[in-house]
Amino acid sequence: MTGLDTKRWSNLIFAGLFALALILFSRILLPFLMPVLLGGFLVVLFRPLQDVLFRTRLRAYPSLCAGLSTVAVFLLILVPLSVVGWLVAREVLGLMEHGQVLLDRMEQGQLAASLPRGLRRYVPANVHGSQTEQALMGAMTSGASVLKDLLGAGTELIIDLFLMTVAMYYFFLDGRRLWAESTQLVPLDKRYIQAFAQEFTDVAHAIVYGNTITAFVQGALGMVGLMLAKVPHAGVWGAAMVLVALVPVGGTALVWGPIGVVLFMAGKVNEAVFLLAWGAFVVGSIDNVIRPKLCGSRMALHPLLVFLSMFGGLAVFGMMGLLVGPLIASLFMAMVRIYRRDFLGIQPPVLPVMPMPVPVVVQQPMSEPQPVIAPGPTVAEV
Repeated sequence: MTGLDTKRWSNLIFAGLFALALILFSRILLPFLMPVLLGGFLVVLFRPLQDVLFRTRLRAYPSLCAGLSTVAVFLLILVPLSVVGWLVAREVLGLMEHGQVLLDRMEQGQLAASLPRGLRRYVPANVHGSQTEQALMGAMTSGASVLKDLLGAGTELIIDLFLMTVAMYYFFLDGRRLWAESTQLVPLDKRYIQAFAQEFTDVAHAIVYGNTITAFVQGALGMVGLMLAKVPHAGVWGAAMVLVALVPVGGTALVWGPIGVVLFMAGKVNEAVFLLAWGAFVVGSIDNVIRPKLCGSRMALHPLLVFLSMFGGLAVFGMMGLLVGPLIASLFMAMVRIYRRDFLGIQPPVLPVMPMPVPVVVQQPMSEPQPVIAPGPTVAEV
């Protein structure tokens, strides 16, 4: 065996071992991809905070700067969640006490008497107490199942928050160095790597800011509906809608839906119908209008593609699909633009530019020797 054959076999064996190590390494990191990716999004958004710290005397302590930036970002997320969660929990406890009063009135005569005359016909005339107890037991069983799922989701959320915080710290500390070293290992033109980095930055800003603004708009509209329905503490429930607007399944309906049911059970049918209609047709539908426009404003994506990528990401990746879906779509479209420009030689279309109006010199009589410049034709006249 010649030296050339030995080198070729050595390269093939190294490539196989490298591919195997890459597959195993990917399987190790794949379960933690979403928290790490979210940490990367937050570092991109709050990188100016790190830059401000580096302009101070703390620049001699990079670990301290990274720790302060991580704590600041974590508190910006945790403190509002904790305050709103405590307020909502207090309101939910009060709502449960009110619900217990309503359950005590579940005797069919009292329930039918509290409803309008047109709805009394739909209430069964005689329901035995055993059936009511069975219904209550079924509701309690369903509630226990939901509580179990919430506890499991809460545990997973705590683990993800911990991993996200650790990832943010090291991205703040060594993000630029890690990016420089990783780009040197990729045999790709630096222009393309820079284009992909720009797409990641634009998607991070567009998705996070777009979803946040959309959530605040939905919370404000939901609060208006609650105030019109004369629901107490509408501001707290509006803040709760801001939080649950980020939940892929249910969204703001997790707040205005149960409140509408409680209003209906309390005999306030008009308010309940109004709140349910307001939530379904105003609060719920505005999400499909505002979110694609806000998220697509900084990305070179059509609003329809933004809409499809977000819901497709939800179907594939869960809640993190709101970030991952548009990111994948943006990177794909960036590759399409690079392929059209550098491989097919197709330049992007140049939009026509409206010509500027040319000043027209109007001849004046000899008694007024100074020329007067009249405005050119307007856009409408052109």
